[in-house]
Amino acid sequence: MEDKKQLSFVDLFAGVGGFSQGFLRVNDKALPFAFTPKLLVDTDETAGSTFKKNFPYIPFWVQDLYKVKGEQILGLTKMKRGELDFLIGGPPCQGFSTNGKRWLEDNRNQLMRHFVKIAQQIQPKCIIIENVPTALTAWKKIFDDEIQEAFSGYTVDTTVLNASAFGVPQIRKRAFIVAFRQDLGVSKFDFPKGEYDAIEAAANLHNEINSDLHFVSVEEAIGDLPPLKAGKVLGGDKTFYRNTPPPTSDYQKARRADSLRISNHSARAHSEKFLKKISIIKPGEGNSQLSDEERFSDNYFSQAYARLHAQGIGFTVTAHFRNPGSGRFTHYQDNRSITVREAARLQSFDDKFCFHATEADQERHVGNAVPPLLAEALAKHFGKVISSL
Repeated sequence: MEDKKQLSFVDLFAGVGGFSQGFLRVNDKALPFAFTPKLLVDTDETAGSTFKKNFPYIPFWVQDLYKVKGEQILGLTKMKRGELDFLIGGPPCQGFSTNGKRWLEDNRNQLMRHFVKIAQQIQPKCIIIENVPTALTAWKKIFDDEIQEAFSGYTVDTTVLNASAFGVPQIRKRAFIVAFRQDLGVSKFDFPKGEYDAIEAAANLHNEINSDLHFVSVEEAIGDLPPLKAGKVLGGDKTFYRNTPPPTSDYQKARRADSLRISNHSARAHSEKFLKKISIIKPGEGNSQLSDEERFSDNYFSQAYARLHAQGIGFTVTAHFRNPGSGRFTHYQDNRSITVREAARLQSFDDKFCFHATEADQERHVGNAVPPLLAEALAKHFGKVISSL
């Protein structure tokens, strides 16, 4: 790494560090630059503790972001204003309306407004913000006009990326705002394009008619993880890879690299009555396909109690994936919801990253994270831009 150009980054609203892990993965690639993490900040103490247990030498500040000032970040990182290469993060942006109120003035967007304020105080070379795509897809013209004004002194562009296009075994659309400081001379830039297909809908991807689509399937992602019955925990020697079947896909090999054992692979308990009801749900189908007598209720949305399909792709992993009624989170073969490790695989976390705290915390940490593979693509793409200046 000594011969590589070192690019610094700070991650705000870091959560468990999925965004940062994508940047760190670039350091193992044959590229002329590498990333140096200066600081991660988040208010979630359990997320900070988990990250520190995995990366003990990377600074993580557990703090309410609304109380953080740019000068504090500069002080902690020992950097001058304008020196930081990348400021990244996913501040919540929940409100957007057409009633005349500007989006940054909406009280629901206080943290986004504060992120912008911190960015102006730090003046990083490049800013990358991740968020849900609602504002960009519904009101793009108005949103773009206001984001250009908010990031005065920066060249800004926005897009919506689908994680499946970057080899993540999951349909997950996210909005990205990228800004380059104007004095750098980057007047125009594009966004990374993945090597896989951006899957829009997954209902019938396992059918032969769609076999020409290129994506990482559920089985390619989690098929090597040992089967589990509901309420059971993988333990003892069974957790070591030497006692499990070998990986059957490149994706599995990549996730297992540098890991000796499987962690976080425990199945949520379900009642016998519940198990009997979900046992009749076929792979790729859900509650809505059941007969009137078998259906849980008509009040659930279409993906409720839906079972994954081995040859299909995962749907967006949320912070409630251990509840089968909250989405397509029932294992394609076992009668249970997916485990934390299986969800982490669908999010593209490496197996060597262990999740800690309660299982509810782990569920939130996985579901709210930026998929590391998607973050890696962004880091490579925009790292090349900054390193060439």
